[in-house]
Amino acid sequence: MIKVGIIGFGFMGNMHAQAYHALADVHITAIADIATQHAQEKVAQLGFEIPVFTDLTTLLAESDVDIIDICGPTDQHLELATQAIQAGKHLFIEKPLALTLEDCQAIQSATDAAGVFAQVGHCIRFWPEYMKLKQIVDSGTHGPLKSLSLTRRSPRPGGGNPLHWVNQVERCGGAVVDLHVHDTDFINHLLGMPQSVYSRTTEGSSGPDHIFSHYHYEHTTVQAEGGWDYPGNYGFSMSFEAIFEDACIQYNSASNTPLLLTTRGCAPVAIELDVTDTPTEATHSEGNISSLGGYFNEINYFINCVKNKQAPEIATLKQASNSIRILLAELKSAKNRQNVSI
Repeated sequence: MIKVGIIGFGFMGNMHAQAYHALADVHITAIADIATQHAQEKVAQLGFEIPVFTDLTTLLAESDVDIIDICGPTDQHLELATQAIQAGKHLFIEKPLALTLEDCQAIQSATDAAGVFAQVGHCIRFWPEYMKLKQIVDSGTHGPLKSLSLTRRSPRPGGGNPLHWVNQVERCGGAVVDLHVHDTDFINHLLGMPQSVYSRTTEGSSGPDHIFSHYHYEHTTVQAEGGWDYPGNYGFSMSFEAIFEDACIQYNSASNTPLLLTTRGCAPVAIELDVTDTPTEATHSEGNISSLGGYFNEINYFINCVKNKQAPEIATLKQASNSIRILLAELKSAKNRQNVSI
């Protein structure tokens, strides 16, 4: 039995809890959240019986856990991760890994010294439609990937509350670091590090609210844009369009259409996804998406790594650090309005 403690029980902690609950031989031993009463209410709504503590220190002292899953504010990641690692616990930590490369390296160094496993919650690497795109790109089935365009759009998180940590740029990094990071990381996963980036941003009450970026690769034209400056009733969407030598693949989470493949002279057809026997929808969700798909897949992958005593090879600390390196270059480019080499 793998025993898990979750730190932070907002939207992401809630989704992770449902993913763990769906796995055999995994038990959520405890939860820690500063808003203890609210967390207890959400645990009860899920039908779980899990003790809730106010902080990680108390959780570690009172509970037996093998894994600490950090879903707390990004500016606390280094402190929480270091505490968990030094206690000898394996680490699952939400994206972004940290706000600075120095903090990323500190978490990496602590993990290496302790000999524990760690994985970052870059769930898009595990999202079925994005996994299928990578599979097709790697296979070369439709020839070289000529261009890739990605979008990620959302209303302001936290109900727009300026006191919520996710709406404080010094705590979360704004929409670029907290939201757009998904697509930057997937681009890194799919194509490796770009040679350079060129970006522009619009600014809002929580720093950069929307970003438009071009990533320079030798043979593929890549662009991504994302922001959370939309009205509250706009809804959430993520999408991509990949153009190959003889085909186009498109996906939009806001539409009812599946992943579509269009080849020359043929009508669009749905692409069958490699979906395992997993839960597809969360029973309770208060965030921008209710699908458990990518969350379940990433957590299932990490649990299997821990069970088999094998270090993760996807969404590693090094890979997540490289994605932060790209993001910081994007922000520098937007500030200076210049192309920035990676």
